[in-house]
Amino acid sequence: MKRERSQRWKEFRTKRLPVMRTRWLSALPIILVSLILLLGMWGVFGVRYATMASFLTLLFRTRYKQDFRPRELAKAAATMFLVALAAFGAGRGLWWAVGLNLVVPFVLVYLMSSKFTPKAYFVYSMEFVFLQLVPIQPQQLPIQLLALGCGLVVVTAALWLYSRIIRRRRHFGTVRKGMHNLCVQMKTLACGGDVTPLRNALGPMIVHMNQVIYDSRGYTYLANGYGKLYYLFMVLFQRCIYFTQHFVTLGTLPPSQDRMYYARLSKLFGRAESVMGGPLQGQLLAQLEELRQGPGLSDPAQNEAMGEILRLFSVALRALENTRPAQPQRQWKLPDDQHKLRGLGNIFRLDQFSTRFALRLSVVLSLGFGFVWATGLEHAYWYPMTTFLMLMPYAEESRMKIGNRILGTMGGVLVSMALMSLFHTMPEYLVILTVMTCFMYYAPVTSWTMTVYTTCYGMTLAHLRLGLLEASGLRLAYVALAAVTATLANRFLLPNTAGREFKQSVKELFELDRSFLQQVRALCQEGTQDGSQMTDRLVRIHLLEDQIGAHLKGMSSAEQTYYRQLLPINRKLVSELEQINAYLLSRPQLLATEYSQATVEVLDNLEDAILRVQRSYTARELEPFLQTDASFRTFGRLQDSLYFNTLAVNCMQTLQEMHELADQPPT
Repeated sequence: MKRERSQRWKEFRTKRLPVMRTRWLSALPIILVSLILLLGMWGVFGVRYATMASFLTLLFRTRYKQDFRPRELAKAAATMFLVALAAFGAGRGLWWAVGLNLVVPFVLVYLMSSKFTPKAYFVYSMEFVFLQLVPIQPQQLPIQLLALGCGLVVVTAALWLYSRIIRRRRHFGTVRKGMHNLCVQMKTLACGGDVTPLRNALGPMIVHMNQVIYDSRGYTYLANGYGKLYYLFMVLFQRCIYFTQHFVTLGTLPPSQDRMYYARLSKLFGRAESVMGGPLQGQLLAQLEELRQGPGLSDPAQNEAMGEILRLFSVALRALENTRPAQPQRQWKLPDDQHKLRGLGNIFRLDQFSTRFALRLSVVLSLGFGFVWATGLEHAYWYPMTTFLMLMPYAEESRMKIGNRILGTMGGVLVSMALMSLFHTMPEYLVILTVMTCFMYYAPVTSWTMTVYTTCYGMTLAHLRLGLLEASGLRLAYVALAAVTATLANRFLLPNTAGREFKQSVKELFELDRSFLQQVRALCQEGTQDGSQMTDRLVRIHLLEDQIGAHLKGMSSAEQTYYRQLLPINRKLVSELEQINAYLLSRPQLLATEYSQATVEVLDNLEDAILRVQRSYTARELEPFLQTDASFRTFGRLQDSLYFNTLAVNCMQTLQEMHELADQPPT
């Protein structure tokens, strides 16, 4: 028995304790900010304004791992003041509450959220809901706005301290990580080794970088400076993946000239990891240009491909010198089909992810606060508040939240009853709130235990006005009512299910592929193209591929096999098209020549292939299809450019793979 206890203690000390310590350290900044906001609001402005601590802490939590960006914080602050005024208006009476809860949540979700950023609305909608929990009189509005301003100052100061003092973050962390990966890859190639594991490790980095790029877009532009730089390096990594997949024979020791070149590349990428963005970047650029001008790889196709990679690397490093991370890239205009302000005509398209959830959330909140004003019941605001916390963009996540909320509320009520029967003074209540705050931010967000702590937190505040049994009964009753409301809304009010969104994502992926093709064709035929559309399409294609891959679990084996074949083909196609487009864009003298004519022919056939696969997926119709020989055609003078020729031939192989895949539709 003693030995068994010793073994358990050793396991706890070596395995569980380090994990717990890491989680506590990670949660500590959030806990400190939350306690400062709670005690500060309570002590300076009174308990009425203590609820502000919740959404202000969430604002800190969503931003504290990012770089400190004053421009974005200023925009967030302005939005919060507008939402506070809207919440004040909703507190003027029944019809004000019904009307504004129909409009404000809808606008917040529509403007801020998409299937790639489904919860971008949450902080501001939470503010709108929580500020309605205790309506204020007109004479109290200046105090509320002052309290909000003070809270935002605390959050801003905490974010600055965390980024500059507590956590000295390195800018462009994923880019540096990718540079280290390329450094090791080139060193491995120099030794004739297999870089497949390293190449595969770049995939998740590219997905993350595309999410960063997408998150940086505004209402009129595709990215800020930070997103632009991430885009350039993301394309660089994408090309490097393609290079080691299709231009290099792995496991073969290269000639001595190539080994020396790969060694120099390794040093270059390794140096980039440490000095990019710093005072020594000029030396890095000089080293890069020297490498570009000197002897390259012995194989002409490999040498051209690596030359294009290094050319893009040079563009990215120069952009790093001249681009301010927080500056909106006005020249990268948001395409019309993604411009939400210009696309107000599509605001009620019920096939759109954000529109469906916006309608569902606004209707439920309008009914909830209408119930509060119409009944005047004690603590009735718990009903819309709980419904808001249960209602998530995806129906599956909502079902999980409903279950966790019910279970956590029951547990929280029991814990609260035990605590309130033992402690009765205000200092003791403050200690309970402090302890619950600590555990609230330590517990995983998706767990039912977090609801236990939030329930205890809320019950402690409620006990200041109500008796323990009355508060417990009301809490359980309103949670039950909220669960019924959220369940009905998820079932009947325009639900966004994972299955539905999967089908929509596949359909959208095909459409984006075709749009991407058409932009390359426009360059070949007309000599011009919409560069913003190319950027937008490439980022969204990567994000859609990631979403489709994440939803494969639970599907039949035949469907999983089909999509696991489709996604790599699609990634290969996109990489080839991006490189062909960049090659011709950097050499306008090649337009209207055999290069561009051959490319148009390739693109025509590829679009036919995409349409065929799309039909086989959507309508199960295998219509007559243009049969194309795998070798396609002889490119004649294109042999002068082996890199371009390799891309064109590979595109035709991609066409053949799509053709074969179309004969195996998912069942």
